[in-house]
Amino acid sequence: AAPPTPPPPGEDAKEVLVYEDDKALNADAPSLAGLEFVQGEAFDVGGTPVVVTFHSNLNKSDFATLSYLSDVYDKYKGQVNFVSISRDHEKKDAEKWITKFNGKHFAELTGRGNSAGCDVRCSFAMAYDPEHKVNAAFKAALSKAVVGVGMVVIIDKDSKIKWYETFVRGDNPAGQFEYQLHAVINGSDLLSNGPAPEVVEEEIEDGGAVPDDIDDMLGGSGNY
Repeated sequence: AAPPTPPPPGEDAKEVLVYEDDKALNADAPSLAGLEFVQGEAFDVGGTPVVVTFHSNLNKSDFATLSYLSDVYDKYKGQVNFVSISRDHEKKDAEKWITKFNGKHFAELTGRGNSAGCDVRCSFAMAYDPEHKVNAAFKAALSKAVVGVGMVVIIDKDSKIKWYETFVRGDNPAGQFEYQLHAVINGSDLLSNGPAPEVVEEEIEDGGAVPDDIDDMLGGSGNY
């Protein structure tokens, strides 16, 4: 059964919503062929839907996102492939996440719904990205200056980017990810947030103007 239709996103999701006129939607997804998988079997886009996300050893606050995504992956396993791509610079650091953090409880972290503590886990594939080339390709495909931790991209069986959302410390402000994933897997209609609202510009001290959404959160919740 499809997940319940999520409620309309609240004000806290305004800065991370994806709109129907986003040029990234239906763009060709980058190949994953350059990745070195450190957990799970290697795969590429095409043939089976794929979810791509990013993590970093430095950004522990977002480990809860991997735990949540693991729950979703376990639910749809066999119908979709997931991979989390390390933003760390060395392969040994990508491998370190598995040995040091996977399966551990972090009392200092906040879980989903602001619960105290988090059981950190990643039940799906993880990969090292030499020279961050795949990350750079996603920046280009998504037209983002940064594609950091917390960014989650849904790619369909035809290798097209169908959706992306930003998670923040395990929370999903837009609340649309699982519904959209189910739709991509089953070939049904995705939710639409309509066209992007017009950007209001504010005057700055020396003249000119600056967009009111300059602190763009769409690149992920961290710069790692």
